[in-house]
Amino acid sequence: MRGNTGLAAIFAAGCLVLSAVPVWGEVTVDWDDLTDAQQRQAYEQLESENHMLREQLAALQGSGGSGAGTPGPGTSGTAQDGSSSTEGTAASAGAGSEGGTSPAAGTGSAEGTSAAAGTDGSQSTQIKSTETFLSDLTASFNARQEKARTHTSDELSAMDTSAMWDFRFECAEVERAFYDAYHTAQIDDLNLCYLCSEYCLGLEKQFQAKEIWDAQQDADEANRLYTAGYYNRAYALVELSEYYGLDLADEYQNLKNAVARMDSMSGEETRNSSVDPSKVTQVQELLNSLGFLCGTPDGIAGRQTASCIERFQNMYGYEPADGIIDDELITQLNDQASRR
Repeated sequence: MRGNTGLAAIFAAGCLVLSAVPVWGEVTVDWDDLTDAQQRQAYEQLESENHMLREQLAALQGSGGSGAGTPGPGTSGTAQDGSSSTEGTAASAGAGSEGGTSPAAGTGSAEGTSAAAGTDGSQSTQIKSTETFLSDLTASFNARQEKARTHTSDELSAMDTSAMWDFRFECAEVERAFYDAYHTAQIDDLNLCYLCSEYCLGLEKQFQAKEIWDAQQDADEANRLYTAGYYNRAYALVELSEYYGLDLADEYQNLKNAVARMDSMSGEETRNSSVDPSKVTQVQELLNSLGFLCGTPDGIAGRQTASCIERFQNMYGYEPADGIIDDELITQLNDQASRR
């Protein structure tokens, strides 16, 4: 039997660690160039790294967040497809997709934003609305891509190693304001809280990469952290954009492609292979309605569906978090959906 133990700590997808693979651009690795062993190692590390995010979200939950928001499909437009090069491999300077400079990220709007005072009188926990978070995230990502376009491909090719690292860190630094505003924030929906923390964890790793580079000039370790942070950001942003239709810069497509390549490493998902397709479709529809994007309900219980089930079970405290589709899971999903 599965039991509801309250708001459990979040199971995090983790991040990619590829210390042996040189990286310059935002799309950090050509998957086909890796050996089978390297691909498997990267995938296993992606699945296993979760402790930091779990601790962060457990702390947020313990500070009083209810997770009672009601997410819904966004109306701000869909992410644009495009093959524009992104950070570290920018296309011609000034060829931005947004037609202007993005607003400053991380500031939030007055409406839907409040703060919980700490014991010392300081404002320790920011409470952000869904709308504020999505707006600030879009602005932060787009501003970063605007920065990434300030050099042409030829200019980037001419840079030495030190100059290239400086440029990449300058791009990451554009999102510092968003990180400062959101890495300890609570959002009015538990799933969004997870995705926000995942994105901020990615930024934190990229900031740590700069510290390693500045202190030690250790390109391998800086590259490991920067690449890991890239995949944290990519996974969170893809799910958010697919569900809410964020109006992101063209470079978003590169993150989406990278996530698709990483997902292809998972192998065949078989744990729900005997479940009736109509029941799978029902579960997929419920997951989507709760903000756990598992794609178009098609009755095929693949890895994305199983992963969303596991995250739902962990986030709402249902045990075991095994990704299995059964009548008990459907009851749990319906119960949470009825509370919205």
